[in-house]
Amino acid sequence: MKHALVTGATGFIGHHLVQRLLAQGTAVKCLVRSESRSADLTQLDVKLVKGDLVDFKSLAEAVKGVDVVYHLAGLTKSISKTDLMNVNGQGARNLSLACSQSKCPPTLVLVSSLAAAGPTKNGDPRVETDAVNPISNYGRSKRAGELAVIDLADEVPTTIVRPPIVFGEHDRDGFQWFKMIRQLGIHLTPGLQDYYYSVIHADDLASALILAAERGARVDRRSEDNVGIYFAACDEVMTYSDLGRLIGDCVGRSRTRVLRMPMCVIRGVALTSDLWSRVRRQPTILNLDKAREAAGGSWVCSSSKLCSETGFTPSASVEERLRQTADWYIGKNWL
Repeated sequence: MKHALVTGATGFIGHHLVQRLLAQGTAVKCLVRSESRSADLTQLDVKLVKGDLVDFKSLAEAVKGVDVVYHLAGLTKSISKTDLMNVNGQGARNLSLACSQSKCPPTLVLVSSLAAAGPTKNGDPRVETDAVNPISNYGRSKRAGELAVIDLADEVPTTIVRPPIVFGEHDRDGFQWFKMIRQLGIHLTPGLQDYYYSVIHADDLASALILAAERGARVDRRSEDNVGIYFAACDEVMTYSDLGRLIGDCVGRSRTRVLRMPMCVIRGVALTSDLWSRVRRQPTILNLDKAREAAGGSWVCSSSKLCSETGFTPSASVEERLRQTADWYIGKNWL
């Protein structure tokens, strides 16, 4: 029986990964910061290990006896650039260092982000050999995490996976798309022109992560071809407007009105939201950092390398996955 440690198991991607690992017979440990946020996990056949990415001692204990570490934990939003760097950058380094000091270092699969590479240039999908150019604090913090584990790759067998927009059941941030379209029939789209996006459902991403652990190449810090780094996305590419219309169909809206917001308006709203977040000391997904990404153009990547080297294939179309997600939100009375 294989043994795996999952960080970020309380998040919505972590939920999908844990379920898939259990279904294939893997013994799963979950690193959690507090039991109060782990209620859903207590109903599963997993072992909870209390720890924190900034607490090296707790990480060294957590990685003992596991074959694979899936590192999903991190911040997607924060009122502090320093916090993003500490958690996404230094946190990844701490975990990789803990793995390196194990008697038999486990395989480390780091979940990074397309944001670590940057937006698409000239409309061509990003591939792993492209030069990176993160344009947001979040993207720079995820790139810092990549560089941290690459630095220790000689001691820890490591694979990096970069997903684009991830959606699916249990996602509270993506839920806001569905909620606004369901209730108001409106889909707010950044910018006055169409940009294209790659997406992936959380369950397909979980499948990609497991395949990366089992069949993927490992990072070679001396290679110039980014060996061991993969983009994971659906083959379908769509505009933000098209994504909203698809969601509208899935939640029963016969017509979804797309409202384009000029970037100056988005920046103004994001600045106001940022200031309010600092007052409340609670970050929101609508912030200046995300506005930088929205102004960056298209965010498209190719998962051809992942498919050819691991056999990964999304199990359903984007439309089918959006409908599945909408049905879950409705069934759980979120909508």
